[in-house]
Amino acid sequence: MTLQELLTSLTRDLHAAGTDAPALEARLLAGHVLHLDRIGLMLAMPSPVADDAAAAIRALTARRCAGEPLAHITGRREFFGRDFEVSPQTLIPRPETELLLEIVLRECEGHRDVRFADLGTGTGCIGITLALELPHSRGLLLEYSAGALPVAARNIRSLQAADRLALVRGDMFTPPLLPQGLDVLVSNPPYIAAAEEDEVMAEVLHHEPHSALFSEQDGLRHLHAVIRSGQQALKPGGLIAMEHGYRQGEAVRRLLMEAGYGAPRTEQDLAGLDRCTWARRD
Repeated sequence: MTLQELLTSLTRDLHAAGTDAPALEARLLAGHVLHLDRIGLMLAMPSPVADDAAAAIRALTARRCAGEPLAHITGRREFFGRDFEVSPQTLIPRPETELLLEIVLRECEGHRDVRFADLGTGTGCIGITLALELPHSRGLLLEYSAGALPVAARNIRSLQAADRLALVRGDMFTPPLLPQGLDVLVSNPPYIAAAEEDEVMAEVLHHEPHSALFSEQDGLRHLHAVIRSGQQALKPGGLIAMEHGYRQGEAVRRLLMEAGYGAPRTEQDLAGLDRCTWARRD
């Protein structure tokens, strides 16, 4: 069987299972097993696929058809143009989170020697991206999960950001941050309320860590903790930026104003939904 014939069969199976992008996912799974990029796959289309390789690709496709996230199967996910390791112990990086990076990079334009912290770093995708996009910055990445910490550590090393990042195990409710030591505090904390569980995709609910998804107090408990941390850790004029649920923009702005931050602003993702709110410490 040629690669083209195999991909046609896999695409049909994935389509029947209701995956989002069957043809793309078939190519990604085949590329993962065959160690081929997009160009390599195109060139290999007329060539036969070895039986053992075809069996391995079909086995991965069966896992995907059963609802396992593609990122967990391949162990990789692209974020902001870079390749990150992921695992079932970490939240899978999502395109909408890139808005959070865009806000921070925009607001830090022209600034050097930025000091930042990323609370609840998971894979490290936010903090590592900031360090690489802001070449003179230094950051602290905080994560409580013992399972997520080694994933973040490997991503820091593989993306060559170890010289400017410190990875620390800690609780975002009592983070080890010095008073007024930060220019930027950023976080994508758990923010789904228990009452919203029925709205969560089954693929996410069954495969991603609930500790990275759900928060008490109508989904606001961790967001409030980040805001409190910023009160102590941010320099005057320092930036706080957080991702949150599409219903939470108003509540997050209220919490920021109550905590003394100036003029909080909520920005929308590509779907037009409230996704990130930021403000500056007065």
